Amino acid sequence: MGNHSIQVILKLGLAMVASMILTGCMIQAKQETVSDEKTTIVTIWTKDRHDAAYQEARVNEYNESNPDNIRVEYRIYSDNYAQALSSAFQSNSAPDIMAYTDQVFNQFYAQDYFADIIPYMDQELKETFQNVMIDGINMFDGKCYFIPVCATTPRLFYNKTLFQRAGIEEPPETMEEMIEDAQLITSLYSDEGIYGFAANMNHAQSALERSLMAQANREIGIKTGYDFKNGTYDFTGYEQIIQSWRTLLSEECAFPQCELLDIDPLRELFAEGKIGMYISYIHSEAGVYQEQFPMSDEWDCAEIPTSGGMLKGAQNYSLNNGYLFNKNSEHMDAAWNVYCALFSDLEYQKEYYMRGYGISVIPEVIQQAEEAGYEPKSQMLLLGIHDKRWPKTPLEENPEAVRVEGQDLYEVFKRLIFGKEEILPALEELTERYNEAYQTGIRNHVGRNIGIEDFNSMNPELTVGEQK
Repeated sequence: MGNHSIQVILKLGLAMVASMILTGCMIQAKQETVSDEKTTIVTIWTKDRHDAAYQEARVNEYNESNPDNIRVEYRIYSDNYAQALSSAFQSNSAPDIMAYTDQVFNQFYAQDYFADIIPYMDQELKETFQNVMIDGINMFDGKCYFIPVCATTPRLFYNKTLFQRAGIEEPPETMEEMIEDAQLITSLYSDEGIYGFAANMNHAQSALERSLMAQANREIGIKTGYDFKNGTYDFTGYEQIIQSWRTLLSEECAFPQCELLDIDPLRELFAEGKIGMYISYIHSEAGVYQEQFPMSDEWDCAEIPTSGGMLKGAQNYSLNNGYLFNKNSEHMDAAWNVYCALFSDLEYQKEYYMRGYGISVIPEVIQQAEEAGYEPKSQMLLLGIHDKRWPKTPLEENPEAVRVEGQDLYEVFKRLIFGKEEILPALEELTERYNEAYQTGIRNHVGRNIGIEDFNSMNPELTVGEQK
């Protein structure tokens, strides 16, 4: 590893440590001192940083102008968002409003921490968002827990300027081409501190959910190891993918010591022209390179390559930009007023979409943006024909129903990618542990059998509604 790379990693590492010491992995919007004891404080937590400046400005404006004597405290967490919420729930100090993520909802829904918002929704709001009121997603037994207004899915992001410099005319369509491109860029420019690929592997789940797992959706037609057709976990199909990732994250392709990288330091390196490619979510990156890490090079994105161009399944997309409410909040009415003022307004959602902060799934918002002349930077930043909504796996539906002993799938995958042990035996052992935990959950009546006999991985949405 060159001196430049060591200096970059040390600089980023020291910056991260300093930030964690000063903020506890959390950034709080600047607030004036509250002197009026009668002021109602409503707390909002989020993990979104790509829209931080925009949202903080709106919060500050609301604090200065709202007539209800409400003051919002807006806090932005790093990759420790779920852990911070877990600690807060345990200590009865959870925020009033929490930004929805799949991980947070799946982890805490079964513990009955979230409020049903149906009683707060008027008829106009229900009609406006009727297309995202979905059983099994945000609706359960007639209760609604959040309103998702955007969607996201991963793409391959690449430095178009760097590609042209290296003589690469098009983004890779296969895993083999991706490795070749990464090897070429690294071989040509590593002495300048430029490398072909990177992944934020310091947090294995964060890294792999936005990359390798999406690739496996497409390549082998499976979602985070679960085979819906047979109703079992099976990780053995990942063998070839992990073998390819060993090469992709090796020194001949990747930025040195990717196992130490978090997503924001990776983005900063990409913005500086030090990384040729990486994989991340479409809802955030446009805003990141517009505001958080302004980028002079031209970038673009493409579908995630697969081995030999194999396509056996659609790629899962997630609904996002929803907000969950603390069931035990002392200020639920005020929290709902804040939500309506800050997040449910269609004019705000149109501006949010047009600024590139999120991919709207609300027809009226999309129509208004088109009428205003909006065009995304790339069509790949929108949902495409190969992006479909998959059912929840048993672990996603209820983490308590699949309590796995030992390393989880993400840590095992990370170990295999950076290690030298045989891949298939480790995947077979992982399969055995997950199925044992799954069946134990069923026997204990915590989980249930989730098998869909006629499941079609290319059109999983056709069977989502059948998941009861």
